[in-house]
Amino acid sequence: MKKLSIILFILIFLAQGVLVYAEELSKTTFNLGEVFVTAEEEIGEGKSKIESKILKTHKIVDLAEILSDEMIEASMIRKSGYGNEVGLRGFTKSNLRFTQDDTLIEGSCGSRKDPPLSHINLLTIQKIEVGEGPYDVSLPGALGGNINVITKDTQKGFHGELLSKFGSFEYLSQGGFVTGGSDALQGLFGYNYSKSGQYKDGAGNKLSSFNPAYNDDGKNMDAFEKHDFWGKATTKPAENQKLTFSSSFGQANDIMTPRVGMDTEKEKTYLNKAEYILDNLSSISEQLKLTAYYNRIEHYPYGKYRTGGVNNKRIEAISSITGAQIENKATSDMALFTYGTDFYYRNWYGDIFNRFTGAMLNDELFPDVDELDFGAYIKAEKDIGKLSMAAGLRADVSRTEAQEDLKFSKAMTDENKQTDVFPSANIFLKYFLQEDTNIFGGVGLTTRTPTAVERYVQEGATYYGNPDLKPSHNLETDLGFETKILERLKIKTKGFYSYLSDFIYQEQKTSGVRTYTNIDVYLFGGDITADFDLGHGFAVEGGLAYQKGRKLDQPENNNDKDLAEIAPLKTKLALNYDKNGFFAIYEWVHSEQSKDIDRDAGETPLKGWDVFNFRAGYQFAEKKGSLSFLDGLSLNFGIDNMFDKKYTVANSYEYDPTDPGGTNVKIVNEPGRFIYASLSYSF
Repeated sequence: MKKLSIILFILIFLAQGVLVYAEELSKTTFNLGEVFVTAEEEIGEGKSKIESKILKTHKIVDLAEILSDEMIEASMIRKSGYGNEVGLRGFTKSNLRFTQDDTLIEGSCGSRKDPPLSHINLLTIQKIEVGEGPYDVSLPGALGGNINVITKDTQKGFHGELLSKFGSFEYLSQGGFVTGGSDALQGLFGYNYSKSGQYKDGAGNKLSSFNPAYNDDGKNMDAFEKHDFWGKATTKPAENQKLTFSSSFGQANDIMTPRVGMDTEKEKTYLNKAEYILDNLSSISEQLKLTAYYNRIEHYPYGKYRTGGVNNKRIEAISSITGAQIENKATSDMALFTYGTDFYYRNWYGDIFNRFTGAMLNDELFPDVDELDFGAYIKAEKDIGKLSMAAGLRADVSRTEAQEDLKFSKAMTDENKQTDVFPSANIFLKYFLQEDTNIFGGVGLTTRTPTAVERYVQEGATYYGNPDLKPSHNLETDLGFETKILERLKIKTKGFYSYLSDFIYQEQKTSGVRTYTNIDVYLFGGDITADFDLGHGFAVEGGLAYQKGRKLDQPENNNDKDLAEIAPLKTKLALNYDKNGFFAIYEWVHSEQSKDIDRDAGETPLKGWDVFNFRAGYQFAEKKGSLSFLDGLSLNFGIDNMFDKKYTVANSYEYDPTDPGGTNVKIVNEPGRFIYASLSYSF
């Protein structure tokens, strides 16, 4: 803490010098660029409001990193330099739902080397909506929350942005987009190239050192290389109608992933959507929205950079989702109603080949699994005086079936096809005690079906899926309080309790077989954030989050009561300056040691850690005369992990489907000191 106090004092002293200079500038209103993270107020769907930040201020290697930095209640599962997972309040991976512009995104890797957010280029993002809890009935399968990425819209006229970013460990990102058109027709096109070498942790250990199976070529490979293209077109057939087509393509090559048994030779992403919006059709339709989409992920892991039995292997795993939604909004004397119906069809298959001869080694790794879901929902929102109320209902019918033989799961069961019918419901209330003080809370029930890996993976005789798995249900209660004191101090706190029946969990049987089972568990926790305005552009922000999970049932050969993948206590304290185009943030992030872990599931204790980060930037205001070309130019600089500390955020719970025995994954340390800078120009 003494070190922190000294650093904060120096920062304040330097910032005061900047303040004196800034006060002399003209009082121009600055537009600091696109909003990075935002969400709705805590009303109908329990969405957290997150303080807006500038996208360009982060190093922008991975979306999961940024979310875990910005949200006190978010955590990260580190897998590599690229392609990491995010968690919310103890819910991770398939227990969260990920969407882009409200369309479902899922990767195609059984070990989730390609989590959904890794398929979205950060330059496409307008904002990110984060919903916590079971409070969005318009979305199927959001057990513990959802993350929706909203992409940039087209604009009329001619606009664009160019961005160049570089940093430690040979990190480079170059890209931009242009958009323009008339009131009737508009278009947008963008491209980004990014790459990185292997990072080193605070002790100087290279990324490859976290998995001893790397050969000499693997020890010297780069971390990743990626190309992204995206486009969008908008037309207005009539004054009250809007038709939008969007498409994106990405290809990443040689993605290093030491957490699991193979790296990725290449990965292709296809995201496509068509949306037709009709406003003010009649007294019973304020807005009718028709949406169709097709998202496809091709994933090709291989063992080129590893020793041992995987060196000669290559996997072809392809997942596609086709979906559609019809949604209508209408206002009556009772409430604002939003109702609709949706469906999605997902196909997922994966085979293992000899990468030298092309011979088939396993043609049923993911045995051509079909997943079909039909849903219908209705939401109602109503304000009565100081009380805001929202409620929702949803019903789903889901069917999953493997089209190929379950040659290993037969040892457990003869089942294959499963049909699941389940409801979802919630109610959320917000009551204003005063204009700036409110309490809020809700109760909700939601469900997710087992994934194709959990039900159907056929890796080998000692690791396979369980077709008998039941859907998981989350019955959750949330309660919170928010206030503003003397226009300077904002405080917000919230807590939750989740009872999860038939929660899907890993199980190692007495026979040595690794598979999945259903158990009952519970999760509880909470967080508190505060923001104090010091005046003259200065502010102090702080936060604390804690969650804990416990088992009510035990998987076979597991006597540990603690639930896996639960992040420990996390705190954050930051000093901010933001005025006249200049901003600076100095933050301290602390995590307690991971001791409430599931040792019987393969987790190990992790030490607590303290990390300090700094970032600053300046956006030029509108200039006159010869300096007018600087308008739209912004400069950013940052240092993550300033004191080059060695630390770890993610544990080793997780079976690896690229390994014949489904062994637990490796633990990967965080990067050491990472220095980065960016230059962007908007017009």
